[in-house]
Amino acid sequence: MTFSAPQDPPEDRLPLSVLDLIPMPSGQDAAGAVREALRLAQHAEELGYRRYWVAEHHNMASVASSVPLAVLAATSQVTRRIRLGSGGVMLPNHSPLSVAEGYRLLSALAPHRVDLGLGRAPGTDGRTARALRGGAGLMEEPFEAQLAELISFGTGFFPDGHPFDGTVAARAGEGLFPPLWILSSSGYGARVAAEAGAGLAFAWHINPSTEDAALASRVYREAFRPSATFDRPQVIVAANVICAPSQAEADELALSVGLMFLRLRRGETAPFPSVEEARTYPYTPQERAVVEATRGRVVAGDPETVAARLRLLARQTGADELIITTMLHDPLARRRSYALLMDAVQAAPMRR
Repeated sequence: MTFSAPQDPPEDRLPLSVLDLIPMPSGQDAAGAVREALRLAQHAEELGYRRYWVAEHHNMASVASSVPLAVLAATSQVTRRIRLGSGGVMLPNHSPLSVAEGYRLLSALAPHRVDLGLGRAPGTDGRTARALRGGAGLMEEPFEAQLAELISFGTGFFPDGHPFDGTVAARAGEGLFPPLWILSSSGYGARVAAEAGAGLAFAWHINPSTEDAALASRVYREAFRPSATFDRPQVIVAANVICAPSQAEADELALSVGLMFLRLRRGETAPFPSVEEARTYPYTPQERAVVEATRGRVVAGDPETVAARLRLLARQTGADELIITTMLHDPLARRRSYALLMDAVQAAPMRR
């Protein structure tokens, strides 16, 4: 069996990657949002970002990342070097066989540069999750059992006596099952990743607790079992970042993110707001407090400030790599943010 193995991280530079939720700005349609996603992937490749991952979210008018595999298949045809992956497939929403087939086929389109990130959250609200799963069927199987079945379908190796052994397999992309990464915002995912010999991707952008991220990293490293794709533990930490030429401009751009989080908290469905929409929104005192609280989930500032905070985050959490999500209404400002960040982070060595 041939695997697509991840590359070793650089010794003195902090590797950076991109996590794209594919924001759907007000005034734009899904086709435009996906075209911009392809441009961002190409831009990230040119800048030296290591991976381009797409998240899975459903029933949200603010993002267009409901089917990562479709976006990644298109991205595979306009990039050459950057690794492509899911950040991640919400496994309870899918059958393990369909995931194995899809990502082996993607690996055939982009050999040896595909990652398969897996999560156990629904990526949406409970009602939408039930609709996705056609009832409660897929929810009844534990995540670990689904993961084991996915690995068996992907590699072709089933436990002795398994009813699918020798009869059912993911035929497309023979020999190209991608490396697995387990998404986590708690210690549970860290333990699953360690036992599976997979990489760990901690969602600090969702749970911005440095202590929780550091604990998950430590639990994972201590319990890690080497596998065919990972001979040692590898930790990626995800962060929301907005980088601009000045702190004032970064704070201004972050207004859109605050309004988006407020709407999500209230269960509202709306496109990703512009800075002007966020600036003129009639917040109540309680709503303004919610928006202010969300600022703790976003690293926003000028390049030097943001780079320093991210280096500190990597040291505090034991991250081998950071994966950056930047949600902005203006696609040019979003691409500029990634460029400014890469220049700033790579300008100085990383003390590991």
